[in-house]
Amino acid sequence: MEDLVFIHDLKSEPYTTVDVLVHHTKTSRHAVMQLISTHKNKLEKFGVMAFEMRKPVKGSKGGHPRKEWLLNEPQATLLMTMLDNTPVVAEFKLNLVKAFYELREEITKQRVMLERNRKTNKDLGQVIHDYLPDNPYAYSNYHTLAYKTVTGFTPKQLRGMFHVEDAQDALTSEQLEQIELIRQVIAGLIMIGQDYRTIQRAISKGA
Repeated sequence: MEDLVFIHDLKSEPYTTVDVLVHHTKTSRHAVMQLISTHKNKLEKFGVMAFEMRKPVKGSKGGHPRKEWLLNEPQATLLMTMLDNTPVVAEFKLNLVKAFYELREEITKQRVMLERNRKTNKDLGQVIHDYLPDNPYAYSNYHTLAYKTVTGFTPKQLRGMFHVEDAQDALTSEQLEQIELIRQVIAGLIMIGQDYRTIQRAISKGA
């Protein structure tokens, strides 16, 4: 299924867009924008009407940026009730509700894993502090090792790819769980005296 719902980061609210509604309901963009203009006061009761100015698609007619409304779940639901209840619209309503639900579930899992990872990260940091006090690069090296093992990328690369301040915000709940386990393994191997190369090989085999 195509992406129907999006999120900027774990602290923001899931949203869909006018483009998504137009594409999946086979409704003209003009008609949807007209509904938003007519019922904007009602829609604003469910939150600020957020929008982005987007450049036109390459090769399309017209060169001016256009306003793209970002609709939260209540706003999108209300707007959908104003469309003709054709079979296509009815099916999309069901898919949209499901998409919002699944994204909220994933966000909840990610938030839980982020909190657990913060604790695990502190535990690993404490182990490095206690067992490798003379190695100023140890924490950075093992931190990067955990990320590369799970994602194939360094934290710096992930921050750039996903435009986030914290690399953890670029991960799924499953990846966060994997990193938590790897950090625990790394901490245990450090405590029994294994060096970086040995730990790297052990982590790679277990991944």
